Amino acid sequence: MADMILNLDRGELLRLRSARGATIEVMSGRVWITEDGCAADRFLGPGRRYRVSGDGLVLVSTENPVSEVSVQPG
Repeated sequence: MADMILNLDRGELLRLRSARGATIEVMSGRVWITEDGCAADRFLGPGRRYRVSGDGLVLVSTENPVSEVSVQPG
């Protein structure tokens, strides 16, 4: 997986699979992240990061009209 910068629209889902070690960074807006096998969901604002811990499905969505996220491979 190459580095990606994405604009997520409200209602749009980013789906990541087999992304163990990848880092998701919120550039703008607020996002919700849920990872298969993790008990708690995460809500992150600008400047916050989340490191994917497993190889299951990871979903990223926004609460804002648009949020910008960066995804860097692990």
